[in-house]
Amino acid sequence: MSTQEDHLTFSKLQGEMVLAQLRQVLESTFFRGSERCCRFLEYSVQHVVQGRPPEEMKERIIGVDVFHRAPAYDTAQDNIVRVTANEVRKRLAQYYGSAGYRESPVIVLPPGTYAVTFRWTPANPSSVAMTAVNRELPLPTEGAENKRTGSISNRQRGIAAAIVIVGLAITVIIYQRSKLHDVTQDVWAPMLESPKTVLVCISQPPAFGQKSSIDFFPMPDAFVGVGDAYALADVSRLLSARGKTWRLLAGNETPSQDLKSGPVILIGAFANPWTLRLTENLRFVFSPAPDVTVVSDRSQPGRQWRLTSLTLDGHTPEDYAIVSRFVSPETGEPVIVLAGLSNYGTQAAGEFFTNPEMLEAALRQAPKDWRNRNFQFVLHTRILGKTPERPTVVAAHFW
Repeated sequence: MSTQEDHLTFSKLQGEMVLAQLRQVLESTFFRGSERCCRFLEYSVQHVVQGRPPEEMKERIIGVDVFHRAPAYDTAQDNIVRVTANEVRKRLAQYYGSAGYRESPVIVLPPGTYAVTFRWTPANPSSVAMTAVNRELPLPTEGAENKRTGSISNRQRGIAAAIVIVGLAITVIIYQRSKLHDVTQDVWAPMLESPKTVLVCISQPPAFGQKSSIDFFPMPDAFVGVGDAYALADVSRLLSARGKTWRLLAGNETPSQDLKSGPVILIGAFANPWTLRLTENLRFVFSPAPDVTVVSDRSQPGRQWRLTSLTLDGHTPEDYAIVSRFVSPETGEPVIVLAGLSNYGTQAAGEFFTNPEMLEAALRQAPKDWRNRNFQFVLHTRILGKTPERPTVVAAHFW
């Protein structure tokens, strides 16, 4: 890990280059589907560019500053920082490994640290500063001119060949990115192409205030689940990025006529009455209350996915979720449902349905005409601390 002494200061030009590269990375298909990864990476890059010591990038500090945890939170139980850092490393590797990205600077998050480093390619004449791990690269001085001259040679032919290779690489990159983008566009097309405003309807779990040891009173509008909030952030980010207007209502305050006026996105299951009502005739359904631990397959009685270790405070080592996209037979309007058995599942469902890589993988075995069909996915995710891992598809249905 770099020390404060060997972490060099950035010039204004270098800082601008790093921040420009950060923007490209965050806007890529590999990052824009994960708000947590974007927040973590931006925080780490800004920390380093501002010249702050890498050793100040501590897990607890990041948990408080980036993920709004309480200052005394238990990092052993809540490992969101470690999980997110590993995910960022994986996404950076995918970004720069996709068709051979070689932009300068390359952003790297080395194992064992939460502070990024940067690799500057020798071809960039404006790059001077290097982190400790990259000092072996002999870079030219900022603004220096190459005064070497010579006739047409192997060097020039090599440059011409390199230009051709770079051109081919860019073509492949554009193709791969457009393919991922098309998947997201196709999945969300019923919402994005509708001329109407999208209604986002979110769960509001029941809550009670306490006047005395025996006197409680209802607070129906006081809280929203954390997992539901994460899913809402993912959905709103996608809709806003694509210029789609939307409005938000709580599930227990949404009039039935609003559900008939245009596209609807339902977030959460048991605390969102419209989720259970609009999906009760689909193939994959949530079990009715009070048993809130089962996802059932209506076409195969006895086939279920059940939580076996759900505690009274809502914690579970794993969760299941149902992601549905269908046209309502009653209204003719498109409906998307992102809902888990618990908050963790809803959070995982939101990330899954806004992540082009996950969607691409889930649709590889789909019918060729899936774009024009309704569909459902049953997702499974494991919970590390209080953070759901990347979900996997355990069942799918198209009709």
